[in-house]
Amino acid sequence: MYTSCPPDIWLGSPDSLILFSHIKTAVITPMHLLCAYCILTKTPATMKSVKWTLLNFHFWNVFMDFMLNFLSVPIPLFPTASGVLVGVLSTFGVPSTVQLWLLMEVVSVVCFSTTMIFENRFHLLNDENVKWNFARPYWILGNIIFCFAYMIPTCLQLPDQKLAKERTLNSLPCVPYFLVPLDIVTTSLDQTIIIISAITFVTLMFGQLLTFAFIIYRQLSSNFGANVLSENTRKLQKNLLKALIWQTGVPMVYLVLPVTYATFSFSTGYFSMVWNNIVANLASLHGLVSTLSIILIHKPYRDTFGFWCKKESTVSNVRSFQTATD
Repeated sequence: MYTSCPPDIWLGSPDSLILFSHIKTAVITPMHLLCAYCILTKTPATMKSVKWTLLNFHFWNVFMDFMLNFLSVPIPLFPTASGVLVGVLSTFGVPSTVQLWLLMEVVSVVCFSTTMIFENRFHLLNDENVKWNFARPYWILGNIIFCFAYMIPTCLQLPDQKLAKERTLNSLPCVPYFLVPLDIVTTSLDQTIIIISAITFVTLMFGQLLTFAFIIYRQLSSNFGANVLSENTRKLQKNLLKALIWQTGVPMVYLVLPVTYATFSFSTGYFSMVWNNIVANLASLHGLVSTLSIILIHKPYRDTFGFWCKKESTVSNVRSFQTATD
């Protein structure tokens, strides 16, 4: 039998995470819409080539954001490879295993859409490369298949969830009262397969991204770039590449704290529902950080955002003046 935890503070309960998640959804959604508007209508000619890959990247980030904050709302149970899902889909009876699979696939597609941004830049610089033009469709198809296939080993060893729940609860130092009636989804009782699958995915996916970024930078800095592009165009392409690197890097750096805590919890066996909720809240802000990165790092979108803020401030001041003089 497991030991019950003493009464915890409200921040350690699912209710707190659900409330914060719904508030984030209400606040963040207008930012997502603004970002989509900027990409669709404010992308200048110098960025036109990256417009649709950027929109694709934004779409999948928004989808992941809604999965984390509204549809599924996952709560990790570190230091175990388990969690509970308390979103709208659970309310409608969608199995937790199905939700977890969908969430992981969305995360995978977000990673691939990030790589696609840099591949797009490489393709445009090497549009006369016959070999890459031939291989490109197969490369895209292969990565899409890989996004689904890398999860197969984990899915094949998915344990009986009732037995896994008992084992998970018994492995915790103590069990909060609210966990007992909830469905706990456990990906595996052996974390080795999960770790190997995750490392393989990250290595291959982001290895490709770094390779494309390195080749693009070398080409823009070499005689190849001087022969193909004018000096002004090379400068614009370099600035765009730097902006894309910042746009991609900032959300990744933001995830350092959640990953650090997860590593600490797994290595020491430390269990705290308060910290698990904090990590879930931080991770679910990834969509907002990504959207703000797109808006604030790319100058045309930043100018649009600044113009709207100034316009709103001006309207507010006029209304205040009219109210004072009435």
